[in-house]
Amino acid sequence: MTHQPTYHNSSPLGTIELVAAMQCMPVGVTIIDSSLKMRFWNDAFCRLLDFPQEIMHTGVTLQELFLFNARRGDYGPGDPDEQASERIRLSMMFQPHQFTRTRADGTVLDITGRVIHDHDGQAIGFVTIYQDVTREHQHAQHLLAANKELQVAYDDLRLAQISYAAMEEDRRRYYQLAVRDPLTGLFTRYYMEDAAARLIELHERDASTRLALLVFDIDRFKDINDAHGHLGGDTVLRHIALLLKQHSRRADVAVRFGGDEFAVFQSGVGDRECMAFGERFREAVSATRLDGELAGLTLSISVGVAEHRIGESMTDLLSRADAALYAAKRAGRNRVQKAD
Repeated sequence: MTHQPTYHNSSPLGTIELVAAMQCMPVGVTIIDSSLKMRFWNDAFCRLLDFPQEIMHTGVTLQELFLFNARRGDYGPGDPDEQASERIRLSMMFQPHQFTRTRADGTVLDITGRVIHDHDGQAIGFVTIYQDVTREHQHAQHLLAANKELQVAYDDLRLAQISYAAMEEDRRRYYQLAVRDPLTGLFTRYYMEDAAARLIELHERDASTRLALLVFDIDRFKDINDAHGHLGGDTVLRHIALLLKQHSRRADVAVRFGGDEFAVFQSGVGDRECMAFGERFREAVSATRLDGELAGLTLSISVGVAEHRIGESMTDLLSRADAALYAAKRAGRNRVQKAD
């Protein structure tokens, strides 16, 4: 079922277009006025913070949300009233802030807040971004740089002066931050979900178009990190991504899931052609010769390939490709395996 977005806008803090754009973001967004009353929040914010619908009523205050979190143990042991009061005290200072918070369920959130000023330089509220960085926590510095660039755009916003053209430009800049992995320059899983859904829809309408998926990871990548550190591991990841860009077609959707996991969606080809592409790319990786501290390092990848079946969901397609990948690893690594 397609989710219809809900808008929460109890005061004229921005244009309808800006509100719609912020609602579409895959990150949580809130706007709070100088009395710490919530003026805007999007659905992603409620999902990431696990706030039930009944508490997110018009006029809800930051005090209510802090107290709700404290009472359910989100801030650890302690008196809930004192925990909420301390956070309100800090909020009333109206200072920009950025921190990483781990929720009780293990979700890691990157939270960045910026102060909104009026024309006289007086603080009139906050705009805050909430992003789930659980899978990308090892690359928190890269994500932080991207988030800071996004916040610079919001620092320049003056809600009374927002035009449609300015909103479109801001959304375009954010979109580029959201869809590109900062380390490798490949597409992120956020973009993959939309792109793969479109490709699958095209295949469902016209079976002759065909669609294949290739997934791979770097063999014994943990050993590389252990021996050469994360900087060495990042060098390997960037090199693999560069090779992937060089060997992929312009129509291919090359994605980094996180860690050393990658995927390529290929439209217009079946598993046979995708297997051939996988073999060429595997050979290119094996032929890699790195310099410096990584000189002499031998790289290889294990690959799984699956062709989309009419009526098959993206989750099932990924599962079959993953199963083929792990079959390749069990068979000795450094090989391409076709899914059942």
